[in-house]
Amino acid sequence: MSGNFLDIARAHWTRYPAMEPQDFAKLAYQSEFGPAHMVRSPDKVLAALLEERKEAGTEPLPPEPIGNGLCRFHLTQALSTLSELPLIGRMFTLTMGSVEGTVSGLSVKLDQLTALPVPGLPDYLESWRREGCPSVHHSEAFRSAYRPHYRVLQTKLAGFLPALVPIDRLSREHYAAWLRLPRPGDKRPDERPSAHLRRHGIRPFLVAVDGRCGSGKTGFSGIVEQLIPGFKHIAHMDDLYLPWEKRPPDWMETPAGNMDLERLRREILLPVRSGEPLAYPPFLPDGPVLDEYGEPMEIDPDEVELILVEGTYSQHPSLATYYDYKIFLTCDHEEQTRRLRAREGEYYPTFDRVWRALEEAYFAACGTEAAADLVVDTTGFFD
Repeated sequence: MSGNFLDIARAHWTRYPAMEPQDFAKLAYQSEFGPAHMVRSPDKVLAALLEERKEAGTEPLPPEPIGNGLCRFHLTQALSTLSELPLIGRMFTLTMGSVEGTVSGLSVKLDQLTALPVPGLPDYLESWRREGCPSVHHSEAFRSAYRPHYRVLQTKLAGFLPALVPIDRLSREHYAAWLRLPRPGDKRPDERPSAHLRRHGIRPFLVAVDGRCGSGKTGFSGIVEQLIPGFKHIAHMDDLYLPWEKRPPDWMETPAGNMDLERLRREILLPVRSGEPLAYPPFLPDGPVLDEYGEPMEIDPDEVELILVEGTYSQHPSLATYYDYKIFLTCDHEEQTRRLRAREGEYYPTFDRVWRALEEAYFAACGTEAAADLVVDTTGFFD
């Protein structure tokens, strides 16, 4: 994914005119391989972030794309040591293990760099190639002029940070409440010992992620599973479609008319609120008429800290009050179209005419975006 790397290099040179040849080499190396050369244990990653935060500036800075779905995420003193910094540490560790660059990919980027009129750049790159393109530090001129403090992260991870912070906070609150529960042998106020160790009385937190098709809802739920500690369950709205024969004749004129919202309320949201076990079968849209549901998914609320309901219509007004936090994902129309064309292929015209139109009608009728606790625009998250 190096086609636009020359444009990225030009943008960095414009912002950092003190860049020297080795800084361009470092940019190319990071774009291709990410932070893979910085293999560290998670505890050392966090310790380094805490230490570097002390030396960083105070003003928040936006992430800078470097290509290949990666960015430089700038560390500042505005980042919380309790919430953002541990998350960034986990993002960094995840990025280290997920980037698979190639020598040929790096070579293409270095060839592109030779088009820049930077004094000494062609000679430096030729010498660096003969050495095998080892990892390289920023030049002293760059360090002196800009005092860089950043980590290379997947762009989508950096972009989702504001949405991950409140979910991480809920997870920590749940764990803290669990720690305060009586343990075997503890005395309660009535002097009777507690019978067993459970999370009894501490229900899982409920989070809903609604938003436009192609905005990254399913991908975000996967990121939550990877980055938020504790036990979680992801409930997908795709498992809660209303069977065709149960839809009223005017279902296309009704916001969420194709969804079994009552089943979501009855089988997931109400049991969570009451501390009861969950057991709901996923809808099988391609299954035979008489066997429209799969095997039930069974969840013990004592065993999870978070239940995330992901998908369009999850924040319908009839359900919104059940959630502890509501996130809405969006992207601009042009980028949404690009993603949907790539995802749906030949089916895109039908998908656009029917399903995208239906969900936009739902957003307009129900004010979903305005009612959310947080709105995240994912337009620039994916290459």
